[in-house]
Amino acid sequence: MFEEDQAIEEAETWTVHDFTNPPSGRKPIGSRWVFKVKHNADGSVERDKARIVAKGYSQQEGLDYAQTFTPVTRYDSLHLIIDLATHLDLDMEQLDIKSAFLNTDLVEEIWMLPPPGIGLDGKILRLRKALHGLKQAPLQ
Repeated sequence: MFEEDQAIEEAETWTVHDFTNPPSGRKPIGSRWVFKVKHNADGSVERDKARIVAKGYSQQEGLDYAQTFTPVTRYDSLHLIIDLATHLDLDMEQLDIKSAFLNTDLVEEIWMLPPPGIGLDGKILRLRKALHGLKQAPLQ
């Protein structure tokens, strides 16, 4: 939880505002913690992971988001790339960007309630960066 909170602070993911003054006509979406155990290839436990996730199912189309997108790779395309790399004797590497969504700016004005346990009770957050769970996050 500490690592996630630190990554969010470093990325300046949100600005904190008093809940007594919410924007007119806007209903904040909720958020929650999601916990997962990450495993190594041999099945042993690598680490525990915590992530703050927006409850994007409560977003309103046209108000909170305009487009959604989910990047999907066809296995035929992946096989072709691997085949080409093998045929041309090229090296391949895989890359995982930690906290990838926190590197993207949001265009829409999104208001969110803070998840429990981060000391922001009675506050409201204006998102500046994408979070997991938002409908437009993969597109951003």
